[in-house]
Amino acid sequence: SLICQPPERRRAAFAARRAPASAGNATEFPIGMHAAGVEHALAKDQLLALPDVNAQLVCLEGEFWLTREGDGEDYIVGPGRSVTVRRGDRAVVEALQAGRVRLVPA
Repeated sequence: SLICQPPERRRAAFAARRAPASAGNATEFPIGMHAAGVEHALAKDQLLALPDVNAQLVCLEGEFWLTREGDGEDYIVGPGRSVTVRRGDRAVVEALQAGRVRLVPA
């Protein structure tokens, strides 16, 4: 889990945001989200780089950890909970448990 990792490891997670989805276990939401939102299933410890959009990240099942570059606070998101992300946040999500998230454009 990146939660307990040093800052260098966390920076590497943000670098994965710029890497193609085939790089390691990092993945990305597809470009061109539609109004209903895009769902993504993640295995335990899988990373997800969020796109540069204004949106709500909604946990449908499982448990996820969200961190944003420059934000001193981290967020644990469980079923039925959500976190707002803004354009420019450079956010990364890690699955603490296998589950599904939905990114709904704001």
